[in-house]
Amino acid sequence: MNNPERSPDLSRPRMSNDSRRLRIWASWSLQCLLCGRTGKCQVEECARGQDLCRTTTLRIWEGGEELEVVERGCAHPEKSNRTMSYRTGTQIITLTEALCATDLCNQPSPDLSCERGWDQSLQCRSPTEQCVEVVTHRSLEGSPRDEHHTRGCGNLPGCPGPTGFHNHHTFHFLQCCNTTKCNGGSVVELQNLPLNGLQCYSCEGNSTHGCSADESSLTACQGPMNQCLEATGTNGLGNPIYTVRGCATPSWCQSLHVAEAFSLTHLNVSCCTGTGCNSAPRLGPAHLSLTTTLLITARLWGGTLLWT
Repeated sequence: MNNPERSPDLSRPRMSNDSRRLRIWASWSLQCLLCGRTGKCQVEECARGQDLCRTTTLRIWEGGEELEVVERGCAHPEKSNRTMSYRTGTQIITLTEALCATDLCNQPSPDLSCERGWDQSLQCRSPTEQCVEVVTHRSLEGSPRDEHHTRGCGNLPGCPGPTGFHNHHTFHFLQCCNTTKCNGGSVVELQNLPLNGLQCYSCEGNSTHGCSADESSLTACQGPMNQCLEATGTNGLGNPIYTVRGCATPSWCQSLHVAEAFSLTHLNVSCCTGTGCNSAPRLGPAHLSLTTTLLITARLWGGTLLWT
């Protein structure tokens, strides 16, 4: 009886090992989070041969203040984890690079210490500082959800009292108090704040993508965010006009808070109190240079808040 095993089809060209590797690579490539120094992030499809995701962190300490800059992206397989620190003048500089090899493994890990009750006491260093709680939730198209809850000491604009903003994409909230451990308890969550009866238009982007007529819709305002905000400015990514609409506290209608939260410059910020009143451009010029914004952000957020 003949052997039932089929003989090879010699009419087909045999695939070399290099061709097989190319075929495998063509069907899969690593995805990493790409974040520049502006803090804007997106998912990046790594180029051929870039088999690692990286997180590069620069920290500068000077005079009791700290500046941190983090970049994320793809890296070649020859890279390795590394760290280096050195002093120049009055500054101490630390460089750290961490690498990993799975999709989106270089995402920032959410700080869950507040939610899990891992609060620790912190002695405020200055009599002018208060107990603070800072909440940041962002969920934008093309980016993974970014959530931070921070508690500590600080002397920040908008304090005392709560100050915040929310729309369909973003929730920023800051509250301060001036008695020992007054910032304890459950973390502030937008869904737990009561409706206040106001509705405002919500969007982030430009007039053709993000804030077009079809993409701007009403959202129900919650908690102390009882004014409608509209802000326009430059976001440094080639878009001449970037628009933000949503619900805000009166103290958040200052250009400083919008500049820090959305990395915008050359701002026009306006607030109003009627339902849907933020649907048309309103002017209220307040110009901040990118350098000034970065310095303010570094001083306020990097120098006074301790991540737990």
